[in-house]
Amino acid sequence: MHMETVTRGVVAVALLAAMSAGMTACAPAPSADRTPAPTATSPAPTTSADPSPATTDFGTEPSGSDLPACDALLPDDLVRALVPDAEPIDAITTLAHPVATWNATTLAGGTDCWASNGTSPLDDRAARTVDEPAYEGVRVAVLPDAAAAFRTAETAATSPAESATAVGCAASDSARVYCSGGVLAGTAWVDVEVVRLQTASAATPEAMQPAYESLLEHVRQAVAASPTASESGDDPDDWSFTTCTPEKVAAVTDLTLRDSVSQTDTPPTIDEFAQTRVGGSTCRFVSPENDTEALYASLPDGGWIVEQRLTAGTVDRDGRVDLPGLGARDAAWRTCDDFACTIDVVHDRTWTQYHLTTRAAPDTAAAIERWAASSFAS
Repeated sequence: MHMETVTRGVVAVALLAAMSAGMTACAPAPSADRTPAPTATSPAPTTSADPSPATTDFGTEPSGSDLPACDALLPDDLVRALVPDAEPIDAITTLAHPVATWNATTLAGGTDCWASNGTSPLDDRAARTVDEPAYEGVRVAVLPDAAAAFRTAETAATSPAESATAVGCAASDSARVYCSGGVLAGTAWVDVEVVRLQTASAATPEAMQPAYESLLEHVRQAVAASPTASESGDDPDDWSFTTCTPEKVAAVTDLTLRDSVSQTDTPPTIDEFAQTRVGGSTCRFVSPENDTEALYASLPDGGWIVEQRLTAGTVDRDGRVDLPGLGARDAAWRTCDDFACTIDVVHDRTWTQYHLTTRAAPDTAAAIERWAASSFAS
């Protein structure tokens, strides 16, 4: 079996936690004193007396794009040829732990479509036990009016083979096959990412490459036939990684964390161009093993997504918390499970998200509230 260690595919899918990120809100100046690690006797976090989100200003979901629906972009036969167990999902409402800025392409007038095994890329670990979740799936993202952005992405990497637009499949030393790449459909940038565990003889780069290219070409043709393919506006090619520092989150965790992008040659993906276009931010903090243990993300005009997640039950309606700096029509909710706690903040119709794993802080509920309070108020 051909084995090749890849980094671009890992970054593109895991930051998918790109996971693809800087701002004072996520990375304020270091505090003079580190906060002691929480203990089992930590006091219960303060919650609001009124858990109702009725007065919260979530904003409004934007009107749909002119692109084909997700089921047309991700037909079952082409998806299952790559990941047999993948099912179409609404990542916004279904996944327990999404990344807010995955939706930047949607807010920029494009789309973001998924088929997966139900595990979030954010929950995946390179080295895992058989009982731990592992992401397998397909993601299609489309960014309109992006011909210049596509060309910039081709040249922004340290080598052409490492760019987000390079098409190919490769195996990693974590027993996964990653297929990634992009094409232009008129002026629209089409990006397709695939992850499959190497648990079957067909899960090799050589076996998956033809099926991947077939799916990429199918999506290209579908987008090319839509009005989105002929959009011609400013054609912006601006992009940036958010400037992130870990001091605030490090004050509440037991692990040594670092920003996933600083001092690396990570190339920009479609997510960086999309989130820059809409004013979003993403900070992913990883362990020495490169697993995501904490994440900050902010998406202007994304509050409506939190409203949908509240309705679906993936945000705990009874988990409302008070944070300094929230206005009368703002709100924050904390949701915890065995894997992580997340605080979702809606402020001025912006969705700001804090995510912290139980590995990083055993008293996760208290720790994430302290992190969010110190960061959001800065």
